[in-house]
Amino acid sequence: MTYRPEPDEEFSPRAEHARIPHARRRTSLRTLLLGLAALCVAVYSVHVMLPEGLSSRNDAQGAAQAAPAATGWRDVTPGEAYAIIQQRQNDETFMVLDVRTPAEYAEGHLQGARNIDFTSPEFRDRVRSLNRNRTYLVYCRSGNRSGKALEVFRELGFTSVLHMNGGTLAWNAANLPLEK
Repeated sequence: MTYRPEPDEEFSPRAEHARIPHARRRTSLRTLLLGLAALCVAVYSVHVMLPEGLSSRNDAQGAAQAAPAATGWRDVTPGEAYAIIQQRQNDETFMVLDVRTPAEYAEGHLQGARNIDFTSPEFRDRVRSLNRNRTYLVYCRSGNRSGKALEVFRELGFTSVLHMNGGTLAWNAANLPLEK
C-alpha cells in the first residue's frame, strides 16, 4: 500500500517541505541579513571605485574653492596650477615637471619647471630617481604625454602628483606667463 496525499495536502508548503529532507526554510531574519550584507558589499565597492576625495567633496567644497589643495592625485586647471606655483615657489617639497622635448621646453616653460623628456628612453629611470614623497605638478603641450607620464608615476609609487589639464596650450589660452 502506497501513501497518497490528500488533495489539500498536495500543494501545501508543509507537504512540499516534508518531501525534501534537508531543505531549510528561509526565515525573514535570514533574508534581511543576506540583503543587508549585499547592500554593504555594494556600498563598499562603490566607495572603493570613486576617485580619491570625491566622497568628502561636499564637506570640503567651500574650503577647496578658497585655497586649492596642492597634494594628492588630481587634475588642475592652468589657473589653479599658477596659484599653486605662486604659493609653493620656495617649497622644497614641491617641483614642477615639464615632460615635453628639450626643444619645446626651450620655447617656454612654467616658472621653475624642470625638463624630463617623456619620449626619452631614460624617462622611467629619471622619474625613478625622484623623491616619491614630494608633490609634483606635471604638464606637457596638450595634456596627452603628461597623462601617459602619470601612469609611470603611479607604477613607481608616487604619493602626490598634480596634472595640469590642457598643458601649455591651455596655459597660453589663459594668458599666463611662460619663462624662456
